[in-house]
Amino acid sequence: MKINEQTCVVISCYPETHLDNSLLGITIESWKQQGYDICLVSHAPVSPEIQREVKYYIYTDENEMLTFPDISNTTWFHNDSELAYYTNWGNQMGKHSYAILENLENVLNFLKIKDYSHFFCIDGDGFFTQENHDLLLQKLNEADFLNLDYWFMMEYTTMASLPVSNLFGGRIDYFDRRFQPVDTHEKYFDISRPNGGYSLEAFFGAMFIMNPEGIGHIEPHKPRDLFKNEWFGASSFGEVFVPGLKHKNWWIDLVKDLNTNEEIYAIVSHATYNFDTKLKVYRDGIELVEYDFTTGPLAWFKLTVEGGQHWRLEQTINGKIVRELEYSIDEILNNDWSFLKFH
Repeated sequence: MKINEQTCVVISCYPETHLDNSLLGITIESWKQQGYDICLVSHAPVSPEIQREVKYYIYTDENEMLTFPDISNTTWFHNDSELAYYTNWGNQMGKHSYAILENLENVLNFLKIKDYSHFFCIDGDGFFTQENHDLLLQKLNEADFLNLDYWFMMEYTTMASLPVSNLFGGRIDYFDRRFQPVDTHEKYFDISRPNGGYSLEAFFGAMFIMNPEGIGHIEPHKPRDLFKNEWFGASSFGEVFVPGLKHKNWWIDLVKDLNTNEEIYAIVSHATYNFDTKLKVYRDGIELVEYDFTTGPLAWFKLTVEGGQHWRLEQTINGKIVRELEYSIDEILNNDWSFLKFH
């Protein structure tokens, strides 16, 4: 029996822009060409044109977005001889995760009715070239996919076990059984928290890597290390990065000074490309300062707290806002996993 005869490809998406929809369209086409049935699932509306290109479409606007009871310690960091900058993105990483899990539970229940034995789940930016598809099929056959309960790739293993959440699959009955007890966000938190945070990767790591059951295969690679494809995961950071074009692949941040509560830092992370920008800082609704600079290396700007209760950053290019962020001073000072310190 061929894998594509028993397996439905589930495409999980949350399209918000015309570029998101364009990438979703070519992702659908790339997997359809391999002979898979496609089930599209989303907690954001999808255009009728795209719906017509898949066999099944499941949509709900009732899924639960997360707010976290504790600070997540899943971080990005920069550490050199001069300074250390850690961030958990304002404790926002993973707020869609439980909603995505609810989508997946809905899909598994549906696919059981349709008599599929296995599924493969990808994100809406999971476009594969034919060379990528051939390599994936080789890997799945080598692992004997149709006789596995689960198949994952690994994203990160240093501080926590974080398997990839945008390319995985396995036996539908097995995943349905494992997920059924996780019917509230509190239970989701209980499982994911010990593995470093609230992201879907932390949840999968806790459930399938730290507490494995059944027969599984863990591919010890990141997708981008194995599949040489600039388009795969092109919207992983919330903006579609079109290969060959300049893209705004940085974020802005507000973090504490690790040594004092009297100062905080506005951060602009590393960027691959140079853009002339302005960064405006607002304190309690009033513009405090404006910085002109060119993106590239990590940039930081020291700010004195001076009683300000509400802080906002705006970054513009040619007068258009491209990044914006706002936190209360308590959110900044109490977020122990987001800070800047000098060595």
